[in-house]
Amino acid sequence: MLTVLIAGYFKHPETVLWVGDRMFVSDIGEFGKRDGKVYVKRGRRWSVWASYLNDPKGLAFCGGVLYVADVDRVWAVKDKSAVFMVVGPKDFKAQFLNGIACGRGGKVLTSDTFGNAVYEVNPRSKSVRMLFKVEKPNGLALDPRGNVYVITFTKPGRILRWDGHRLDTVLVSRDIDGGDGLIYVPDEGVLLASGYESGKVLKVNLNGTYSVIAKGLRTPAGIGFDGRYVYVPLLEVGDVKKFKVF
Repeated sequence: MLTVLIAGYFKHPETVLWVGDRMFVSDIGEFGKRDGKVYVKRGRRWSVWASYLNDPKGLAFCGGVLYVADVDRVWAVKDKSAVFMVVGPKDFKAQFLNGIACGRGGKVLTSDTFGNAVYEVNPRSKSVRMLFKVEKPNGLALDPRGNVYVITFTKPGRILRWDGHRLDTVLVSRDIDGGDGLIYVPDEGVLLASGYESGKVLKVNLNGTYSVIAKGLRTPAGIGFDGRYVYVPLLEVGDVKKFKVF
């Protein structure tokens, strides 16, 4: 059963990320206005964690640092309002950075949806290298073996697995049209995926079988998971909904 957790608080919520007892939400604001923010909720209290961003989308918490994918750059927020650019236009020619995830060895992975590529960013050396090319990559997730999963913003939506050498197909389905959010749940060995255009959230087994666990949503974007509940930001609505999965 879907429950409206937050209504009318955000303009365009894009991604939800749980870190311990804190919930982070990226809010694009008005597109292209540089009024983007990242909010944090602890207990019942909301506050702004980072502001004056462009159009912040994907969030990842790696090594005690919150990383934000934002159009053509990656930000690091080391503490509240302490925002630093990790890489940007001088380092690579990104068109639409969207998904982001913690990689191995302190690296960060990010997807360029309109640039059709997934990149690996080294925050220490502030360097970037392309991992692989893929059509319209969006959400990213890693499993304990280091496999990279990517969901594509295509019709039909696709979930692919990169093992370091090649891309294999996990799922192709109209149920994830406009593939957006992607989460790997290690305790269950499954993926949770959202279709921005299909209005659905799926639970996907690694053999490609799946079940629809929510439908009838309007623009579900970068979903979050706290171990029990999935949190669904509805980008064009401005709400965040939640529902129990396991």
